[in-house]
Amino acid sequence: MIKVDYLLQDEIIRYQEQLRVFRISLQKLPAKMPSENNIRNLCKEAAWKLAATESLVAKAFKSKKLPYRDLSKQFFFNIGILKQHSKYILALFLLKHGNYSCLQNHLNCLA
Repeated sequence: MIKVDYLLQDEIIRYQEQLRVFRISLQKLPAKMPSENNIRNLCKEAAWKLAATESLVAKAFKSKKLPYRDLSKQFFFNIGILKQHSKYILALFLLKHGNYSCLQNHLNCLA
């Protein structure tokens, strides 16, 4: 018999809905993931800094886009990398900013 984690399933559905607001498809997200480790780490760092900065969080939710210019100015990220990987960074940001404890724990086990 298959054990179903309904709490995790609920979080995945809520996360998908949040991604949809930002015009990001969970199914297409793996294709947006950077192939190089250092770029992935940079994207993760950008997402975490975005989540920790209230003014940038407000801009992201207002525009439904990555505030790449502000991230670049404030934290000296390469603007080209931010633009190229904006959907991936936003997906990480939404995961970090949202209340998705089960999903975060599940993904941490895979990392």
